[in-house]
Amino acid sequence: MKVAKQKRQKSLEAKRAIRQNKPKPKEPFKYLITLAYDGSDYGGYAKQKHRNTIQNVLEDTLKKHFGDNIKTTESSRTDAKVHALNQMVMFEQPVKIAVEKARAQLNELLPHDIVIVDLKQVHRDFHCRYEVVDKTYEYRIHSAIDPRLNHYSWYINQKLNIQNMHEASRCLIGKHDFSTFKSAKATTDTSVRTIHFVEIHEEADKVVIRINADGFLYNMVRLIVKALVDVGIGKQEVTYVRQLLEAQSKPDNLASAPARGLCLMAVNYN
Repeated sequence: MKVAKQKRQKSLEAKRAIRQNKPKPKEPFKYLITLAYDGSDYGGYAKQKHRNTIQNVLEDTLKKHFGDNIKTTESSRTDAKVHALNQMVMFEQPVKIAVEKARAQLNELLPHDIVIVDLKQVHRDFHCRYEVVDKTYEYRIHSAIDPRLNHYSWYINQKLNIQNMHEASRCLIGKHDFSTFKSAKATTDTSVRTIHFVEIHEEADKVVIRINADGFLYNMVRLIVKALVDVGIGKQEVTYVRQLLEAQSKPDNLASAPARGLCLMAVNYN
């Protein structure tokens, strides 16, 4: 019995030694894409089974180039017809790639309205969504009839009172529950976000609204823009935005500004 027990022990130790000495599989390399796109002809960023989206096209292109199915993760999910100049997307590869060469080759495969602005290797622990410090969205409104702008801004044939819009936007700065300014489709655990600034600039025949926050709810920017525009055209009083914010419930008559005027401008990390 003692001999048999010793044999079993030696066998277990031998197997353990083999496991310990067995070479561990190499961890894949992680890469970060800075992506710019015109969202006019797409059903949003996120992958969908029966719809043409930015992620569908990007992953198909990565597969053509690298020969494997590649899963990507994005920093933000822009809606249908929304644009981006700095969407951040990460993916993994089992081997190290020549980033500049790969970027050029991928851009040759991508359609003209999607461009990889930058491609770089990042640390294995980096996550493009969870390590975001803040994001900036820009919304454009124009008052001149110009067909070239139809896909990139909201045409409003009324003079906007920029001073009233500025005053109405002040209540949004800081940490608040933005339940009023989210779509019913929003699935986040909390509606609390921190807006760092709201900038409203009038340039000739256009108005540009920039909003920077630590994160955004689904349709949050477009709902805020619509409320500010209602103040700007005199449809609502300056106190309207504060009343909406404090209500913490989206009224049925608050619609979203059109998607085409919205662009993701920046995603910042530490």
